[in-house]
Amino acid sequence: MFLALIISTGTLLTFNFILVEKGLRSLYLEMRQPGSMGGLFWDDIIKQGADPFTPKDYEAGSHEANQTFRLTIPLIAQALHLNVAGLYALHVFMGLVFLWFMTRVVFEIVKDKILTFYFMTGFTAIYAGANFYINFLGHCDAFPFCFMVLAFYFRNPLSVLIFTQLAFWCDERAIINSSYLGLWYVLPLIKQVVDKRQFSLKEIPLPVIALVVSAGIYLAIRQWLSTTYGLKVGHDNDLSQRTSLWSLSILGDKFTRGLEGFWLIVFAGMVVLAMLKDWWTLVLLGGCILITGVIGVMVADGTRSLSFGFYMFFFMLTILREHIPINQLKYLLIVSTLVSLMLPMSFP
Repeated sequence: MFLALIISTGTLLTFNFILVEKGLRSLYLEMRQPGSMGGLFWDDIIKQGADPFTPKDYEAGSHEANQTFRLTIPLIAQALHLNVAGLYALHVFMGLVFLWFMTRVVFEIVKDKILTFYFMTGFTAIYAGANFYINFLGHCDAFPFCFMVLAFYFRNPLSVLIFTQLAFWCDERAIINSSYLGLWYVLPLIKQVVDKRQFSLKEIPLPVIALVVSAGIYLAIRQWLSTTYGLKVGHDNDLSQRTSLWSLSILGDKFTRGLEGFWLIVFAGMVVLAMLKDWWTLVLLGGCILITGVIGVMVADGTRSLSFGFYMFFFMLTILREHIPINQLKYLLIVSTLVSLMLPMSFP
């Protein structure tokens, strides 16, 4: 993992030097004088943690307005008495934990250290794997990403419940993309039911029940917070419409920058499913990817939104490892990694 991170970090700092240099300088100034740099959200998160249940008068459609129900990180910052520097340091730490467990999950799937190395080198060159240090703005995506991979790795129901709750209260896109997690458990059951024409409620995997319960808890508490404290997300319908039209006008560029070379892995997996005529997997997994893509179009921060769908890579690696020769998978990972290393990163 660390060698992969060194390689990808070197290329990112080279191809994004101006962005990184300017961004880290802004972050340094924000640490010195919290709230002084417009467009950075670290201090807003800390202030939200100090008073999380009082409605704020932010501009409708702004990132700050969207933060209303994203309470996990502010409450962690408040509990640990973090300043901007401390919150950024914790963000970096969470990113490293995320990559550690990503490495373990990928190795469990491909069962090969070299393939895992190729994948992680490319993964840490795209936003999903590099945001923990390169995103100086304060979106804090390493937190939900880390909780999401932990929910996948520790598959007992209690872990799924705890880690999905933590992720859901970081960003609403975590609950939307938890559909992949549910599909991971439900898909084998669906195929079994189709083959045997029999179904029993006892066959429903406990992690799926935990996931559904977690989503229900989130929605219920969110409604209670809205009713009791008057918390709400300030939507701007005109802004949303303009954002969607703008996204459609640059759709190819927006999607390319979201997952960069790793789209090759996604496309290869979908082609294999079509060749196998595995229509259930193709339709259901394709539906999850479509939802991720639609959300990416609806919002301005398309790169971030697409990155929340990183669960899709677990499906694709499983499909490709099982159905294509290992050498072909190796070449696919090398090419996707090289493309990701060469493309400059664009976010949010």
